[in-house]
Amino acid sequence: MKWFQNISIARKLAVAFTITSLMTIGLGLFAMAQMRASDQLAEDIRTTWMPAVEQLGEMRAQLGELRTYELAQLARTDEPEAVEDYFKRMDKTREAIAAAEAAYARTTTQGEEAKLYDQVRKQRELYLSANTRMGDAIRAGDVAAAQKVSDDESRPARRDLFTALVALTEFNADHLHQNLDASSARHKRAMTGMIVCLLLLTSIAAAAGWLVSRVISRPLALATRIAGAIAAGRLDSAIHIHGSDETGQLLDSMRQMQSRLQAVSAAQMEMATRHDAGEISYRMDEAAFPGDYGRMVRDTNALVASHIAVKMRLVEIMQRYAVGDLSMDMDRLPGEKAVLTEAMDTTKANLAAINNEIRHLVDAAASGDFSVRGNAQAFEHDFRVMVEGLNRLMASTDENLAETSALLQAIAQGDLTARMDGDFHGVFARMRDDANATVAQLTDIVGRIQDASGSIN
Repeated sequence: MKWFQNISIARKLAVAFTITSLMTIGLGLFAMAQMRASDQLAEDIRTTWMPAVEQLGEMRAQLGELRTYELAQLARTDEPEAVEDYFKRMDKTREAIAAAEAAYARTTTQGEEAKLYDQVRKQRELYLSANTRMGDAIRAGDVAAAQKVSDDESRPARRDLFTALVALTEFNADHLHQNLDASSARHKRAMTGMIVCLLLLTSIAAAAGWLVSRVISRPLALATRIAGAIAAGRLDSAIHIHGSDETGQLLDSMRQMQSRLQAVSAAQMEMATRHDAGEISYRMDEAAFPGDYGRMVRDTNALVASHIAVKMRLVEIMQRYAVGDLSMDMDRLPGEKAVLTEAMDTTKANLAAINNEIRHLVDAAASGDFSVRGNAQAFEHDFRVMVEGLNRLMASTDENLAETSALLQAIAQGDLTARMDGDFHGVFARMRDDANATVAQLTDIVGRIQDASGSIN
């Protein structure tokens, strides 16, 4: 069994084919031998016994016709034309009897059949001799003599002839039936033998086929399962190799492939671990892998480097944006990576827009115009909150300055009853309190001056 596992599949198939061919040849030779024996029996039946029975039957039929013509002549002796016609018929019948006998003679076998045939010939000669004498008497017009020959010689001779023919016919019929029985028995034996041989050969062929299929299919089935597992991403299949034929070589190659894939997977996991730990400069060693495995590792390294380069570029630009430098633009990235470019462009545009809005408000405040407001609706989220906060600052400042201006104008006009009553907070609340305190002091000073002036008067 071990040697059979180690030979090539082609030789395994050759061995199985040779065994099957030899068994087929053996079965064919056996069938040919049986057919040859059956053909010999059939040939004996066809060329000897069947023709003999047929010719003997023909002889009996023609002899019956001949006897019928004899009796018809005796009955119509007063009809010369009819009598002459019967003579012609009897001549043809004699020729038919002679032809049948000649055909039968070619099938005659030695021994008992020859003895029976000799008896038939003797009786046939006696009968035909009596028939000739009866015919001569009829031609001579001696009907009584013809009748006497018919009664005393022809009838007994014909009866003995028929008896001899029956015996000879039975002999041939018996041999015909014996040969038919023998042929049937041989056919049955041949069929039985062929069925037994077929069953035996089928069993042997099935066993050989099972052995070959087991030796070939089991490793192939294992290889198929392993290939399916590898295709599904499972690289932990145990691969056991039995034999050194093509299937064993296939399994060994698959084991090497699985080992290479495991090594590539382990290298990728190592790189992932290193990158998760912050070592983003780490790369797999592509020189450790042969052929396309090395190319796979090299391509993976290139892919990782490309993504890291994009991230580092994003970090570089964001750092510039973080310190207020909006002069840099993100690289134009292709395909789905273009979303990064779009995001950075949007970030820059929004930062520039909010910066412009703040600068616009600052410039307005610097020029003393606190009525200017930023467009908060143009922004979202915290950018909108920033503009709305600046708008509230401008509005509050504008309101406070307006009240302060009104207070100063009232003082300038001599109205010291005016006060700042707005709800201010922080610096503006202190300004309100200081202004109101100043007006109160001025009012007090004016009162004192008035009191002093009244005293003088």
